[in-house]
Amino acid sequence: MPLQTADLSLFIKGESCLHSVHPLSKLTYVLLTGVAVYCAPGGYLPAAILLGINLLLAAVSGILLQVWKFSWRTLLPLALFMIPIHGFLNPDNHTVLISFHGAGLYLEGLVFAGRVLLQLAAVLSISLIFVFTTHPADLITSLTQAGLSASFAYILGSPLLLLPAMRERAKTIQDAQRARGLGSDGGVIKRIRSMAPLISPLILGAFAEIEQRAIALELRGFNSARSKTSLRVVPDSATQRAVRKLMLLVCILLFIYKIVPYQYVSY
Repeated sequence: MPLQTADLSLFIKGESCLHSVHPLSKLTYVLLTGVAVYCAPGGYLPAAILLGINLLLAAVSGILLQVWKFSWRTLLPLALFMIPIHGFLNPDNHTVLISFHGAGLYLEGLVFAGRVLLQLAAVLSISLIFVFTTHPADLITSLTQAGLSASFAYILGSPLLLLPAMRERAKTIQDAQRARGLGSDGGVIKRIRSMAPLISPLILGAFAEIEQRAIALELRGFNSARSKTSLRVVPDSATQRAVRKLMLLVCILLFIYKIVPYQYVSY
């Protein structure tokens, strides 16, 4: 069955095992990945292992191509800035790899930049997997069922709905501007100039949509103090709840390991 992108969300319909996992379980794994890549011992190794696991999960879920597209578009600009900055200017630099007219490219800076990019890649990949395999309505429902207030659950889940809507609005505005003869294609300078007439209607449209969403929620009794029911059912299991608790425990232990000085851990 071909994968399809749901309207006005980044969720990609599918029938993989990861699509059926409870949203809180996936959210806890995102937290575990973020904590592990920065707090676990072993340097770059935990980030490399988790990145490999994430890519395997994306491949099994049939979303590897989408994860790759979003990842390289995000990480490539960062890499273009970080690699030369740290390669030339990192204060820990002392091993020269290439020297040209007094300017040296150093090994330590390149290693540091590579490790940071690897950590970002691990966190970004699992975040994209979470967004692509979790419907925003399932996330909000699961957070509400977990005991969080409806307002807090909506605040957490609404970016998954607002960002795709803003992307569609930007595309509509660009099409309208092209119809009026304002071209946005061409070189980098021309593309940057075309952003100016796009920002104002995009921001004003976003404010208008926020007001419309607030009115729609109010009409549906969002702020009512009475208990609410939902037609949407998010299946959960005792096994997933136990795994979530285990992942949270690992996160706490890794965090303690990171903040406690090494001499206290050794003894």
